[in-house]
Amino acid sequence: MKDAAEQASIATISPEEPNDESVREHLESLDCDLFVLAAYGKILKQQIIDVPRQMCINLHGGRLPEYRGSSPMNWSLINDESCFGLSIIKVDAGVDTGDVLLDKVFDISETDTICDLHAIANEQFPLMLAEAVEQIANGTFELRKQDEAKAGYYPLRFPDDGLILWDIFTAKQIYNRIRALTEPYPCAFSFYNTKEIKLISAQLCREDFFGEPGRVYRKHNGKLLVCASDRCLWITGAEFKDSGQSLYDSVGRYEKLATVRDCLLENLRGGKMHIST
Repeated sequence: MKDAAEQASIATISPEEPNDESVREHLESLDCDLFVLAAYGKILKQQIIDVPRQMCINLHGGRLPEYRGSSPMNWSLINDESCFGLSIIKVDAGVDTGDVLLDKVFDISETDTICDLHAIANEQFPLMLAEAVEQIANGTFELRKQDEAKAGYYPLRFPDDGLILWDIFTAKQIYNRIRALTEPYPCAFSFYNTKEIKLISAQLCREDFFGEPGRVYRKHNGKLLVCASDRCLWITGAEFKDSGQSLYDSVGRYEKLATVRDCLLENLRGGKMHIST
């Protein structure tokens, strides 16, 4: 947006603190009809929200009121949802609590990753925004109160939240975390011989294959069959964080990835295995 504005000779500002009095005075001098927030992580105070003549609206990548807060698309995949929502709301003093101006719901397939959801959002949000702006300009918009009884809040995710210990999560839970946190996000991760590995992609195993959590049972065409807490899944893309080398080339059949049980045993035996980063 900034690049486009500069090409059109439109002035821009990038304040570190958008709620400063000097920022409010500058925004008021622009005599704006509408503010649009898109992927903007800072919380505006009421004095800034009230500046535009019409309203301040926010593009939120989650179904409301169920998915308020940060990283709603990532959380939708982690929670194994079959659909996700895109919402445009009138901003109020709360966090994603404002009245809904426009929203749409999209299916999530079993193989979709966070990249697929972002592709949908990148295609649909401009269309939805154009529709919302036209409704505001024509005075034909309708606002819908959010149902507080259905409200849910999901917090900001951190890279360390992606840790996979194979005896804690089911195969489906691991699969969902891998596809929710894949590149360009930091990726879900685990450990092999105390070295951190990035888990980039996975597939669900259609066979009823069971075993010991964390153990590699098959190597086939670049894929590793690894057991979770309940059953096995295929790891189709994994590499060492420090070198980028493929895990497939280094791990042997029947070797193990990190589990709580093995970490405890190693420490009880006086070993040096650590899972902290």
